[in-house]
Parts: sequence; C-alpha cells; structure tokens
Amino acid sequence: MNNIYSIFSGTLIGTGIILPGVSGSVIAIMLGVYDKIIYLLNDNSKNILNKIKELFPLLIGMLIGIIFFGNILLYLFKKYEIQLCYIFIGLILGGVPTLLNELKKNKSNINYKFLTITFLISLFLVILSNSNTIFFQMNPNQISFPSLFIAGILYISGKIIPGISSSFFMIVLGLYDYILKMISNPFSLTIFEYIKFIPFILGVIVGLLILIKLINYLLSNYFAKTYSAIIGFVIGSVFAIFPGMKLELSYFISIILMLLSFIFTYKMSKK
Repeated sequence: MNNIYSIFSGTLIGTGIILPGVSGSVIAIMLGVYDKIIYLLNDNSKNILNKIKELFPLLIGMLIGIIFFGNILLYLFKKYEIQLCYIFIGLILGGVPTLLNELKKNKSNINYKFLTITFLISLFLVILSNSNTIFFQMNPNQISFPSLFIAGILYISGKIIPGISSSFFMIVLGLYDYILKMISNPFSLTIFEYIKFIPFILGVIVGLLILIKLINYLLSNYFAKTYSAIIGFVIGSVFAIFPGMKLELSYFISIILMLLSFIFTYKMSKK
C-alpha cells in the first residue's frame, strides 16, 4: 500500500512540475511526503542504493506524471485553463490543514511572523513574475559559464522551495526562452549546445545538494518556524495560478470545482 501511495504521490508531483504556475514541491507537502524525502536524502545511515530503492516508487510516479499525465494535463490546460487553475487552488488550500496537523503532531505552534513574511515574499514574487520584467537581457550566443551556473541553482531552488517559481527566476535573468528551448527539446540539440548546457546542469546539482542539506537542518532544528514559513509560501502560491474572476458561467463552474477539490483534499488529509 505504501508503494501504491508513493506512485500516486509521485504522479501528482510530476504533473505539478510540468504545469505552468503549479509547484511540485507544494503538492509534495500537501501529500505529506516533502519532509520525508528531505530526511531520507540526508539519512547518513543509508547508502545511495537504499535511498534509491525507497524512493523508486515515488520516482516511477513522477516519470508517469511528467511523461504521461503531464502531457494530458498540458493539453487540458490549454483547453480548460481557468477550470484547472481553480481545481489546483482547491487542492492546495484543502491541504493546508494537513500542514497544520504536522505542527500539532510535533507539539509545535504556528509562527505567524514567519508565515506572514513568506506569504508576502511569495506574493511579491508573483507580482514581479506577472509583470514579465527582464532585469538582465542576455544574448544566447554570449551567455557565460557563471550566468548559466547561477541560473541552474535558481532553477532548482524554484523546484524545491514551495511557492517559488523557477520560470520567474529565468525571466528575471532574461534566460527564460533559452532554458525552455533546452529543456523542452533536448533531442534536437547539437553536441555544442549540450556542452554549453553543462554549467546549468552543474548549477542544478550544486543547488540541489545545498538546499537539501539546508532544509533538512531547518526542519531538524527549527521545525515550527520552518513549517510556518512553508505554509506561508504554500498559501502565497495560490496567487501564482489564480486566473482572475468574471461573472461568466465558466468561472461559476470553476468555483464549484474548486470547492469540490478542496473538500476532496481536506477529507483525504483527515484520513
């Protein structure tokens, strides 16, 4: 049963990685597997093979989500963007009680100061992201090793830190179109382009190692503050996918779908 739940969780996380504006890490938190993954990756008592073995069902689910359901949802996203956005808002908000329960199980109280700070940071980043402001316009032919390395670190930060958008960082650096082309069309790249992409991959690996260690340290030593900060990011992430509101039938149906998805997630979290 644990393996089935892991595959199911991985599938949802995979779709979250693919869909625009939806955070895979937020879905991992909602499903109660985020901190478990962090702790497992930092468990020095287990070797790499044992870690891969325990994470294997989750990784299989993520591949299913990215390759199969991700493509289906991307198609549906183009056809029914408003409805899907509202469904994911309901899923995210319905999972907030689960996060609060984690604090209670740890006999900790929510820290409203950290929650408010991270919520405001997330909201600020959403506003900046929606403005599509490019702070550093770069010519693809003149992109340096350091800029791609930093881009890799920022990209993986957006995947691991809940509520933070990877695409936002790429837009700020003026590398969004360049990175999107590299990731979405890997088989069309030349050998020279693969070599140029190496600094980005190194940045992703270094960022992953640093962030996993950092988040594990924060969860182990400052659980209440860290989880409160995570809740702030999660709630703030809702604004990243909020499609607006109009007095139209499609929006009315979307609100009903949001309420149903909220009830579904809330009921599942209690079980």
